Amino acid sequence: MRDVKSAVGRLETTTSRLESTTSRLEATTSKLEERMARVEVGIAEIKAMLAATLPHLATKAEVAELRVEMVAGFADKPSKTYMWGILAVLPTAYACGLAGLAVLK
Repeated sequence: MRDVKSAVGRLETTTSRLESTTSRLEATTSKLEERMARVEVGIAEIKAMLAATLPHLATKAEVAELRVEMVAGFADKPSKTYMWGILAVLPTAYACGLAGLAVLK
């Protein structure tokens, strides 16, 4: 009889520990579910922001195409030597005009 009572006592102790562990697991599970719900909301917000922003950003191909256009545009611009030549000719022509006016007077 004593063995049966001690077995019942151990069984009750084990059962109470299992019940307390189960209640803690249920509490932890509910907290995790709440956190997951918040994470899902955050992910939805991020997806919405990206969907609104990404269509307006340039793609890698568009940037490469722009680079090619800019290089082609720079090829058409005058060289530095040409620009310095123009800058030298303009004051010389102005000086010649002033000298011509002085001679005419």
